[in-house]
Amino acid sequence: MSPINTVVTSKQEILKACREIVSEQGLQAVNMRAVARRCGVALGSLYNYFPGKDALVLETIESVWQDIFHTDRPCAAACSFPDAVGRLFERVRSSMDAYPNFFTAHSLSVASSGKSQGRAMMDACLGHMKSGLAEALRNDPAVRRDCFSGAFCEADFLDFVLSGVLVGLLQQKQDCGVLLEVVRRTVYPA
Repeated sequence: MSPINTVVTSKQEILKACREIVSEQGLQAVNMRAVARRCGVALGSLYNYFPGKDALVLETIESVWQDIFHTDRPCAAACSFPDAVGRLFERVRSSMDAYPNFFTAHSLSVASSGKSQGRAMMDACLGHMKSGLAEALRNDPAVRRDCFSGAFCEADFLDFVLSGVLVGLLQQKQDCGVLLEVVRRTVYPA
């Protein structure tokens, strides 16, 4: 048993310990006792930050989602739209290596259980990704501006692209080359 930490632990340090547990053992291993042990603090100290296990797990999920889906926003202004899609795919794929099975397990559990807070967190992360893609699309001067219409709008196209990225990740594809080719053929002049 590790000695009790007499230094005050921050919420960020607790969440970092939670992410480490998720990375090593999976989300199911996150509980108040395991986190207190990892942080070297008394169990009661965690209750200063989290009212219980449910709150701890929800904030851990949010923290992992933020880590996985953190994207480089400067790319949106400085690279082509297909490059932005490819970079997003690679960033998420490489981040998922740090959290084996988290993406699939959490996505499926949120979808099947309908937990509103978990779903809201996932939607916020997906919204962040979509807004980064929208920015990259609008900033790419090579994109045909006449490719979108009432029946084929930018928002629907971005939903399609993001869905393609997510499906590729769920299928554990190593790249999104086919999706990128579809994107190029859709938005660039022939």
